Amino acid sequence: MEIITNNPLVKEKLLQKTERPDKVKSVTLLDCDYMGVLQNVRNLVHVGYKILTHPLYGSVKPNETPYRTICVEKGEGLDIDSLKLIESAIQTVDTFQKNYKTPVWDERVTNDFQVVDLDLMVHTLNGIKF
Repeated sequence: MEIITNNPLVKEKLLQKTERPDKVKSVTLLDCDYMGVLQNVRNLVHVGYKILTHPLYGSVKPNETPYRTICVEKGEGLDIDSLKLIESAIQTVDTFQKNYKTPVWDERVTNDFQVVDLDLMVHTLNGIKF
């Protein structure tokens, strides 16, 4: 599996914290916002990747946090379920962003959001049965 994220803490610490680091092929750190992560994952879906984790997991709204991490794996052709999922997530985030933009948080708050995103991903990966 491959991890796509815009969270530097995920890039730095995920493999140390998960119970099965051997199952993670790569962690790609993107220099973009939340929507940019979704758009990058959509591009991967178009070239045959399958989404393994829900793009809107967790209880933090997409217009509250700047961070998002998604697990994908290379598949065999276009996965229609993944395409529907990522397109729906993009529409949802777009709606949230139109109603209320993500604030420019101070460093303490952004650090907290990084920890939340990392923790959610660690628990998600530890819950996957390989």
